[in-house]
Amino acid sequence: MLEEAGRADQLAALAEDDARPIRRWLTRQLCTPAGPLTEAGTGPLTEADFGLLDRIAVWNAEENDPELHGQILTTLDRALTAAARVPDAAPLLVLYLKYLCDQAWERAWDVAPILDTMRFAARTWTGIVATEIAVDAELTMLTVRMLDLLDSEMATFNAGSCGALATWARSAAETATRAEEVVAAASRISPSLIAEAVAAEAHGDQIYYAATARAAQVVHDHFAIGGSDLAGAVATLRAAEEFFPDGIPRSELRAHRYSVEALVAVADQPWLLLDQATFVYLYPFGLYEDLREVPPGSGPDSAGPVEDSAPFAVRMVEVARRTADRWRIAGWDVATHPDALVAAELPLDDVWKGSDPLGRQYRGMAVTLPDVELADPDWPDQEPTTFSVQLRLSELGNHYLRLECELSEVTPQQVYAAMARVAPEFGDLVHLGAPLRPVSDDVAPECVEGEAEPECVDDDAEPERPVAAAAGTVAWSRLADFATEVTGDVSAELARHSGRQVRHSSRPGMYHVLVQVDRATLVASDGSRTPVTDARETATAVGAQPLCHPVRHGFSALAEWLRYPVDVPALPVVDAPGFLGDLLLRTCNSTLIVIPASPEYTVNAVQEAAEFVAALEGMFAGWQDQIAEYYDHLQFQLAAMIVRLERGGTAADPAALRSAEYERVTQELVEMQGALEAQHLRLHRFVMASRLSLMFVTSPSLMSSPVARLIIDRLLAAAKFDTLRGEFEGMIDKVLGDRIGDLVDASVRRQQERNDALARAGREEQARLAQVERERLAQEERDRVLREKEAAARQERRDRANQRRNDALLGGIAAVGLSGLMQIVQAGYDLRQLAAMALVMTVLLTAGVVGWILHRLHPDSVVRVLEKRQRRRAPMGGSVMEGKLK
Repeated sequence: MLEEAGRADQLAALAEDDARPIRRWLTRQLCTPAGPLTEAGTGPLTEADFGLLDRIAVWNAEENDPELHGQILTTLDRALTAAARVPDAAPLLVLYLKYLCDQAWERAWDVAPILDTMRFAARTWTGIVATEIAVDAELTMLTVRMLDLLDSEMATFNAGSCGALATWARSAAETATRAEEVVAAASRISPSLIAEAVAAEAHGDQIYYAATARAAQVVHDHFAIGGSDLAGAVATLRAAEEFFPDGIPRSELRAHRYSVEALVAVADQPWLLLDQATFVYLYPFGLYEDLREVPPGSGPDSAGPVEDSAPFAVRMVEVARRTADRWRIAGWDVATHPDALVAAELPLDDVWKGSDPLGRQYRGMAVTLPDVELADPDWPDQEPTTFSVQLRLSELGNHYLRLECELSEVTPQQVYAAMARVAPEFGDLVHLGAPLRPVSDDVAPECVEGEAEPECVDDDAEPERPVAAAAGTVAWSRLADFATEVTGDVSAELARHSGRQVRHSSRPGMYHVLVQVDRATLVASDGSRTPVTDARETATAVGAQPLCHPVRHGFSALAEWLRYPVDVPALPVVDAPGFLGDLLLRTCNSTLIVIPASPEYTVNAVQEAAEFVAALEGMFAGWQDQIAEYYDHLQFQLAAMIVRLERGGTAADPAALRSAEYERVTQELVEMQGALEAQHLRLHRFVMASRLSLMFVTSPSLMSSPVARLIIDRLLAAAKFDTLRGEFEGMIDKVLGDRIGDLVDASVRRQQERNDALARAGREEQARLAQVERERLAQEERDRVLREKEAAARQERRDRANQRRNDALLGGIAAVGLSGLMQIVQAGYDLRQLAAMALVMTVLLTAGVVGWILHRLHPDSVVRVLEKRQRRRAPMGGSVMEGKLK
């Protein structure tokens, strides 16, 4: 009982969009150390695995992270395998997955990753059931059918996003049938709280989609065949609304009911049918240069008649003129495709040939691409709509991709769909079964494996609802996707042929749709038609609302345009010079031109002016991104300089800073400062070119006709050009007025002064150390001389002592020798006392004389004699030997 009560609380919380109780239960059952193995030997799940699954709820298709998507699918496989062995775990895990996918659907209009995840889960569970390891195979398969039901709901919503009411009605009816089948399946399996919760949710889906299917079909029939049961649709919506408590389903049904009630209020009034109209879809973009990756040399085609000092847009246009015939755009080779054409100039009227004193004109080049086509699933008997495609590059920088189509017999709902088609929030045409594709399959772009855009559709693959296109052909999900691919390829080709890092500036909301109405009629409730002769009726009749209001981001209800307010005095009419019955109306992202009583060339002149003004958004985008790129590059340079300054600040030992190191550090700082100064100069040049372009846009010399100039001025005012210019001027004033340059100069100057002081201190320290070393060497020399003198004196004393001993010894030897001789003489001559004494004295005297003579003949004695003589000659000076010794 406690377990059932807990399960009931978990399912009740999930019904209120609170999946935390179910998640906690699943983690306790599947993430314990002793939990079930996910696969042989892979171990149980972890909390990190559930954290990875939780990322499904915050998926953003723009991230386009295949690695993350693959990790999620792998984890989902492991989780389903582990849950299959635990009672109630697998069905609750599938319901938790459905909740995550539902949350992701509320945040993103591109649901391809979500659909892929749900379909993968269904296939995985089918494989698990085949292995017979699942303990709740039947109940889990019931919850898997809820994933299939959610898949069908997304297809229904996608049809509504595409403005295809009849397709929406069919898809909603199919979804209601699927929900009814789920309810029936729940009644056939063993009763359980989970089965009851699934049946209750599916029953609500059945009521919701049955009501919306009837309402969508009734609104479609009102304009297609007339006489539809609008009141019955309102009653059905109201009953379904009452079934649900307050929440998302009730609010959506209420929005649908309000739209149908708005149609009921004007059902008896004539509605506007466009007999013949031209729709032009503009995707402005800018071009700028990545300053961090500017290569040292130029590209193979960068050299040419345009000097490097020319504005960036002018240089890129010149590169395009020379190389566009070698481009590859959206998979088409311009050189080989028979429908591709390169024009060296823009296809403009002569009214644009103004007389500017600087020789400037609004000019550029154009690349015509192969046509693409789009079928309307609501009108399968009609021929697909063909779009002519042209890329226009301007020397002013207001580049844009242009798609043009002719439509006839266009109902208000079709007008709404045609207007909304320009936006990136528009539904997925591939999933709708009506993709944007090349007109001729024989020369279609290559289908490159692994590329997300364009989509390569193959009928031989596993069939999945809906089938998008013929086998092996190329398809795009939206016009905006096609435009994104084209502009990206253009910047890549310009980078390849110019040798510069060219980037393109665009954003999801940067688009403009221009509608030029040739003929229109008012259709009465009885089917009779009245031609429209006053253009004002195209802005006030029922069905004119989509033409007079901007394109909204996404849709909120079926035929929501019925509730657009129609306040004639508040309509954004452009007061341009024209004729009675003309109408020129401009919103933030659309322009309506109705000039029924003028020839085509007059209408084309107004249309060119409207396109020119609409494309200026791309010019501003490119300029703003270039300034942002400047700041980003400046930040990179400042970071390098900070590192250099901080590294220099750690060298506190002046003696460690040698002259070579000082020169290197100083040179580094000077080079960094020079790079920053060059960057500032490039910015100033860019700002001057931008201001010249702005001056030219508002200059009378832009156009040769004053009336045409006035039309441009009025369109610029409607586009709030002064506001855009003021914002840009304020931005560049802040950029030019910042003190970054002064701060850098001050920092470099302080560092150089510090380096100079360190170098000066180092030189002084080196001089001091050199002086100390010289004094040390002099002292050592004096000590050495003193030691040599002392050693010489000692040696002299020893030599004198030895000499005296030797002299004495020699004297003794001489005395002994003489004594012997004298003895012989004495004995021979018989000498007596006196004579003997005389002999002794003679011997002694002779020994003394011999010793003195030997002493005088010794070298040291000679030296001393010479020294005495020198002293007598120079009594105030030193001896010669002392001088020599010193």
